[in-house]
Amino acid sequence: IKPKLGLRPEPFAEAAYQFWLGGDFIKNDEPQGNQVFCPMKKVIPLVADAMKRAQDETGEAKLFSANITADDHSEMIARGEYILETFGPDADKVAFLVDGYVGGPGMVTTARRYFPN
Repeated sequence: IKPKLGLRPEPFAEAAYQFWLGGDFIKNDEPQGNQVFCPMKKVIPLVADAMKRAQDETGEAKLFSANITADDHSEMIARGEYILETFGPDADKVAFLVDGYVGGPGMVTTARRYFPN
């Protein structure tokens, strides 16, 4: 799902929910990060709720790949922690995506070391 193409938080979460009803995996694409029109603090709780509803409805586990790429290591870690906290008991169904081209190899290493699971 590419919010960069114009999806705001509510339509993004609804699209995720609809896709999860028939599939398993949603990827928060590389360009998405934390866009003005789709801020992470607003969209992530909606996506966590969409995942829970889809899992409850289908009886199947779902996965979400969340883009935590940021322009500094501390911000990237804060994004990852926020996502894990927001997903709560479903945090084990979240994978982190770091755009190595944008963040550089150091960001990938930081994410791997800070979030080993």
